[in-house]
Amino acid sequence: MEVASPPRDEVRAAGSGRVHRARLFQRRLRLPLGGEQGFTLVEVVMTIVLLCAGIMGLAPVMLAVFQGNRWAQDMSLATALAEDRLEQVLHHPVYSQITEANFPDEAQGTIRAGDPRYRKFARSVTIVDSTNVLGQSLLKSVTVTVTWTGIRGDNHNITLFGRQSRF
Repeated sequence: MEVASPPRDEVRAAGSGRVHRARLFQRRLRLPLGGEQGFTLVEVVMTIVLLCAGIMGLAPVMLAVFQGNRWAQDMSLATALAEDRLEQVLHHPVYSQITEANFPDEAQGTIRAGDPRYRKFARSVTIVDSTNVLGQSLLKSVTVTVTWTGIRGDNHNITLFGRQSRF
C-alpha cells in the first residue's frame, strides 16, 4: 500500500491542515548564505586591472596596423603620381618636345600646385634618347621616380618606366 505524499510546493503547518504556500515561496527566494550577494570591490578592481593589461597588450599591434595603413596609403599616392607623370610624358603630342626640360623635377610641396595631400612627395623624370646611326631619335626611354619620407623618417621611392617610339 502506497502512501501519497503532499505535493512539493505544499507545506502543512503542524496541527493544522492549511497549506502555507507563502512560507515555502519565501524559502525558495532566500538568498544564499555566506555573503555571495554580489561582487566585492576587490573583485571589481582586479577585473579592471586585468582588462587594462589585456588592452595594453594590444597597443603595439594597433600601432603596427596604423603604420602599415599609412605606408599603404603613401604607396598608393606615390604610384598614382608616378603613373600620372608617365602618362603626361608618353602621351605628349609632339615627339621632339619630350625632353627633361619640358618635364622638370618637382620638389616636395610643389606637386599639383602645392596640394596638401602631396606635400611630402617629390617627383623626377629622366628621358634617354635611343638614336640610330644617323643620329636620329627613334625611341625615348622615360623613367619617373617619386620619393617621400615615411613616418619614421625613412626614405621611400617608386620608379615607373615607359618607352615612346617616334613612329
